[in-house]
Amino acid sequence: MPDSLSRTSTPVAIESGRRRLARLGGVALLSGIALLGAPARSDTLEADPDAGYVPIDELSYETIIRPGAGYEAELAIRVALTNTSVNPQDMVLALGVPHGSELTGISIAAGGDWIAGEISKLATSANGPSNGRRDPGTVFAHELEAAGPGELPGVEIVAFGLDPNVTTQIELRLRVLPLLRGDRWQLELPRRNLELPNLSDQRRVIVQGLGNDENFWVDGSSSAGTPYMVTRSEDAIVVEWPAQARSTAQLDGNYEVSRDPDGQGGRLRVALRLGPSKPITPDHVVLVVDRSQSGSATLPRDSGRVFAQLLEALPASTTFDAVTFARDAERLIDPTFFAGGKAPRADNQPARADLARSLGVTVAGQGTDLRAAMQLAGEQLAARGAKHPLIVVVTDGMLPPSVGAEQITKALGDSLGKAKRPEILFVVDDPLLNMRGLPADHAIANLAAGLGARISLETLANLGPAQVNELLAAPKVLGNLSVSLPDTVVLDEPLPTGLVAGDFVVLEGSYGGRAPSKVTVRGRFGATKVSTSFTLAKRDPRPEALATALREGDRPRAVQEGLVLPDWYTPSMRRTTTMNVAQAGRVGWVPTGQLDSAIIERQLRTRVLPRARACYNQALTRNQILGGRVELRMEVGKGEVMMAGLTKSTLSHADDKLLACLEGAAWAMDVPAGNLDSQVYVINYPLEFVAPKGGQPPHAGELRDPLLEHLVRSADVLSDYQSAHERD
Repeated sequence: MPDSLSRTSTPVAIESGRRRLARLGGVALLSGIALLGAPARSDTLEADPDAGYVPIDELSYETIIRPGAGYEAELAIRVALTNTSVNPQDMVLALGVPHGSELTGISIAAGGDWIAGEISKLATSANGPSNGRRDPGTVFAHELEAAGPGELPGVEIVAFGLDPNVTTQIELRLRVLPLLRGDRWQLELPRRNLELPNLSDQRRVIVQGLGNDENFWVDGSSSAGTPYMVTRSEDAIVVEWPAQARSTAQLDGNYEVSRDPDGQGGRLRVALRLGPSKPITPDHVVLVVDRSQSGSATLPRDSGRVFAQLLEALPASTTFDAVTFARDAERLIDPTFFAGGKAPRADNQPARADLARSLGVTVAGQGTDLRAAMQLAGEQLAARGAKHPLIVVVTDGMLPPSVGAEQITKALGDSLGKAKRPEILFVVDDPLLNMRGLPADHAIANLAAGLGARISLETLANLGPAQVNELLAAPKVLGNLSVSLPDTVVLDEPLPTGLVAGDFVVLEGSYGGRAPSKVTVRGRFGATKVSTSFTLAKRDPRPEALATALREGDRPRAVQEGLVLPDWYTPSMRRTTTMNVAQAGRVGWVPTGQLDSAIIERQLRTRVLPRARACYNQALTRNQILGGRVELRMEVGKGEVMMAGLTKSTLSHADDKLLACLEGAAWAMDVPAGNLDSQVYVINYPLEFVAPKGGQPPHAGELRDPLLEHLVRSADVLSDYQSAHERD
């Protein structure tokens, strides 16, 4: 098994079409070249600094997953700590835990039986948690407040007076919400701090409660019947185990509250997720491959390999066709393989070889016009008369936001005519999205929701035959998400716009008075409305802290006195710990540049404006008094112009040739951006054309507009802020 299972003002308005790659995020203008960086530090182990070193060693680190009923599981984190000094020692150990985790229990042992903890409290002062002393052998645990919305949570373990040369085992138990990917549950375990020699450099992974013939997986590697697997602690890993979801609801979840002690309100929690989807059983499949410059150079070839595996898994009678697209769409299969007008079957090896050759020599092009591709695919489906057609769109997810679901639906519908409307499956291959998940407000998620399409995040290069069938079971995207809540309820964070394949969302907030007896959640799968109500499930209040002690007589006192921090544990230490945990939940990609107005101005003035002037000079040979204003619009992402055109034109005389030439000038823009930048930029560029008068030469230049200049300066301010504060 391997060691790692793992910025002169200019009249340009720049809009950002990306959201932060988090479950809930705000508008971001940060971008640039993204490079692989060193993993952020996570877990911390602190002891009395007067000792000059940390005398506590972590001998082992173990994660035990215990699958539960419904959509929850228990994660136990078990550490073995030894005091290597000759004096009793206090220590504070902070651990990063998965998103959505909730601390439910603690147990300790020192050479004997495990001793379970009880609910305690957190002793606080005006400046936060109190400092003080507790009996030797007393151990507390409590949740660390996340550094911000969407950040990784953590748990802090505080131990007092650990005996010299004695090993103490501590087990934390957490309620976790795994993701559902195909037929497997999936839980990501965050990376640990590789810079601390006192922490174990290995992580042992165990999944309990499996059947005799069932295995679990770590980063795709099977346990192959062994009871545990060993990984490097410094790596973030993904653990999977067989899913046996009993619910078949399209939208599932639960609603629970915990009352405040005074009975005047409490906390509310709604967990939502999409249920399993019935696999698609197509009789005709159209492969649509994105060959735009934003995608990986190997995307077409990898698409062909995965498509071949898919055809192998489908009945031999299944027919297929293929389309590739950038600025234009074109067919990929030679018409000679369509015998009698019928598409080739899955077992037609010459046709499959021809498709593989075509994909192998595909050249990336500028533009990303999915509308043209879907129109061509619709024409092909209209000619096939399939009863269960499927369109598989392989893309990096960088699609122009100006072309939405309504336009694509119309293009597909017009070309289909009376033919059967196909199922649509987006297979999205993007490294950032694959690592962080797909936020519901991402362009590709919004598009899939509007089309009623399924979506699957994949790294095609790593996709093997065993996983191909899971593509056909990918869930749809739930759009227009809304939750009926009374005015007495205030959510901690805004409601997301939707819910994406296999993912979950946890809504937390507070309520006053009586808790709502139920909540109703609504959304859409394309044109299909979904509405589900969840009745209230009361739970005990979330514990402030948990406490236990090695000596039996000390346990009641620990519970009664509550958690304090050691006298030497300063607020500065706590802030550092919280930020370390938050950083560990972020992707290991560090932006080293940004696409700002200076870069945009240079590209517009060297690539677009000279061409626009040439277009106007040619137009003057046709009409010497032609003048007016136009506005070009370019949608840019990942180093390419995805879509370009004119949004406004107030020419003094009609001239279609000039407009077409100006559109070509917009397409000529060159965008130096990193391939791992998932932001979409919308650039509005107004131009003014002035016909020659009284011996003056013609003028074609930028239209000075104070409002647009102000927008650019605002963009710079926001970009600088993002650069300083969002290093994810």
